[in-house]
Amino acid sequence: MTIKTTDLLELLAYAGELNLSIFVREDEDGYYVVKFYELYTNNFAEHTIITKEGENDWCNGGTCSFEYLMDTFVSMLKEKEETKIKEKKRQEVLNRLTDEEKDLLGVK
Repeated sequence: MTIKTTDLLELLAYAGELNLSIFVREDEDGYYVVKFYELYTNNFAEHTIITKEGENDWCNGGTCSFEYLMDTFVSMLKEKEETKIKEKKRQEVLNRLTDEEKDLLGVK
């Protein structure tokens, strides 16, 4: 698969929204190794290989394909948004409770 510049930029933007660190280096074969990881955790660490011709060559030392990374980032962003919505709804419910009700529920 040939990686278009806009596709790569979209992937990098998604990684930024997920607060992932990005590391790019050129290996001894002239391929670009693009690594995404979470700082200080082992929750996420993947990398893919892009050749000088813009081809995704993940089979040559990468851990995953470009498509897999894109799908994973989209799923992670959906999950992040769902968590944000749940927290907002939770806060709305808590705001409707009286101090006594919060105390009884142990959420004060």
